[in-house]
Amino acid sequence: MTNDGLKILLVDDDKIMLFLHDTFLKRSGVLCDTVLCYNGQEALDYLDSNQAMETTFLVLLDINMPVMNGWEFLGAIRDRPYLSKVLIVMVSSATEESEKSRAMTFRQVIDYQQKPLTVETCRRIIGSEKLRGFFDNVILG
Repeated sequence: MTNDGLKILLVDDDKIMLFLHDTFLKRSGVLCDTVLCYNGQEALDYLDSNQAMETTFLVLLDINMPVMNGWEFLGAIRDRPYLSKVLIVMVSSATEESEKSRAMTFRQVIDYQQKPLTVETCRRIIGSEKLRGFFDNVILG
C-alpha cells in the first residue's frame, strides 16, 4: 500500500499549530494530502462526506477545541461505518498521564504525542507499526 491510500487530517483550533504540524509532516517526508480542520465537528463532517473513498485516514487530533473537542470526536466516530479506516494520533499540550491513558482506551487511537509536534515526532509517527506500508516510499533522512 502506498501513501495514495492515506489522507491526513490535522484537527486543531490553533491555526499556528496547524501550520507548524503541516510543515513538520512535509519536512519529515510525508507526501500525502493533508486536510486542515479547526474542530472535531469539521473533521467528522469531512469524514462523513468522504467515507466512500478507498482511503485510510490518519487523524492528528487535538483534545481541547471549541464546537467539538477531541473526546467528543472519539465518542462520535465510534458508531461510524468507516471507523476501521480511521487511525488517530492524539496531539495535546496536556501532560497528565491520565489523559494519555484515557486516549489509549479508544481502539482507533494509535499514539499520543505532546504539542507541538516536531520533525522527529512526525518521523516516529509515520514509522509506527500501525502505519507500516503507508509510508514505504518515503525516505527518512
